[in-house]
Amino acid sequence: MRALPARLPRPLLMNLVLGGRTPVLPHAELAAAGYAFVLYANAALQSALAGMTRALAQLKAGGELLEDPALVTSFAERQRLVGKPDWDERERRYAG
Repeated sequence: MRALPARLPRPLLMNLVLGGRTPVLPHAELAAAGYAFVLYANAALQSALAGMTRALAQLKAGGELLEDPALVTSFAERQRLVGKPDWDERERRYAG
C-alpha cells in the first residue's frame, strides 16, 4: 500500500473499508504516499447502523425515545437534509 504509488501513475485512489483487510491509515499519511482520493466505503452505513442500534436499544429498554441529539438528528435537520423545503416549493409551484 505504501510502495504502490511509486509504481503507478497518479492520481491514485484508495478504497478503505472499516474493519476490512486494508489497514486504515490517517488521511495525511495516505496523501503523503501519493493517494489523491480516499473512499471510506460503508463508513456512513456502518455509522448509521450503530446509531440506529443505540436508538432502538434505548426505545426497547425505556419504552420511549425522545429527540435527544446524542441519539437522533432533530426533525428540523432531517427535513433540511432530505430537501423538504425544496419539495414543498415544487409542490406549491406545480400542484395547481
